[in-house]
Amino acid sequence: METTNETQNCRYTDESIKNKYVAKLLHPVKSNGFQSFRMDDIAKTMDLSKATLYKYFQSRDEIIDYLTKLIIKYVIGAECQFESGSPDAYMRGIRSSFAQTLLIANYGTEAFFGDLREVYPQMMASIDVAISERNERLRRFFEKGIEEGYLNDSNATLLIIQDELMFRNLLDPHYLMKHNLTLRTAISDYYDIRKRQLFKPDVYDQIDDSDMAERIEQLVRKVTYGVY
Repeated sequence: METTNETQNCRYTDESIKNKYVAKLLHPVKSNGFQSFRMDDIAKTMDLSKATLYKYFQSRDEIIDYLTKLIIKYVIGAECQFESGSPDAYMRGIRSSFAQTLLIANYGTEAFFGDLREVYPQMMASIDVAISERNERLRRFFEKGIEEGYLNDSNATLLIIQDELMFRNLLDPHYLMKHNLTLRTAISDYYDIRKRQLFKPDVYDQIDDSDMAERIEQLVRKVTYGVY
């Protein structure tokens, strides 16, 4: 099919295409922040010419805005299955929240968030609000599971903080090396520990979680290679 000017213009305003290019920044930005990133660097990371980059985005400010919204919508605000009423429902919720917390820690580094706080405080504030709202949903989910008798009686807020702190360490290569751990082993073993910590023994024996190993492999690839 012949490509017309109108088709090209639609491409340059297509939100899904723009998000695809912005997602390529997630991995380098989490490591180095964005203040040193020039438009030349951004174009190279997106595998675009600089001229083409400007057809999609008018400025670096716009790109960082898209990046912030991407984090909020697809990482922090990703749909978690916080259902209730059965062991399987809580298993799905635990799996979803585990993956989501890991990805928030992975992309929400001090290098990136520190730059946002300094240069775009309003964008960082919107991320803080999104994380707070997500954690509140997760807190209610844990408390509902305790109330319904599926989860062990624990302080739900501390459970959330525990994951946040643990993932910050497990995502640090120096920390892993110090303790003779690999990322894959650390995430997999912590997930097993987490399940046993959360579920009551009789409930734990009812759940089938055999396919989580594949999900953990996907998470390791995202963290390691920046595959979004």
